[in-house]
Amino acid sequence: MEQPLDALAPNSKRIWSYAIDDLVISMLFLAIFFNQLAQLTTPESATLFVKTNYWVLALLKVIYHTLFTWQSGKTLGKQLMKIKTVTITDGTLLTLPMSFMRSVVRILDEAFFYIGFLPAFFSPTRQTLHDRISRSIVINA
Repeated sequence: MEQPLDALAPNSKRIWSYAIDDLVISMLFLAIFFNQLAQLTTPESATLFVKTNYWVLALLKVIYHTLFTWQSGKTLGKQLMKIKTVTITDGTLLTLPMSFMRSVVRILDEAFFYIGFLPAFFSPTRQTLHDRISRSIVINA
């Protein structure tokens, strides 16, 4: 059952949801590494810290997005924006493997200059690359 186009979440809500989720994940990252971050004194030490711990941030993002999308279709950002991620075929929640794949591709999209987000602005279904690969869409909840 394909969702009617008026049920699709507008890109503006998706952008706000993304910003809220990134803020939440950043706060988690800061909480985990607070003591180490407080000891950074030079730009070089900050650069080394980022290079050394980027994988932790990526892992936090994958876990956060995978679990929330799988369990309810909504991250905190999506909950606040009143949108959710569902399968494009029948409007049900994504399976765990689908949610995981969506999260991993999303991280890759970010790493490559957000190029995978661009299709959402030109597609009638407003799907990003990670939506297409996971066969999902984001709708108003």
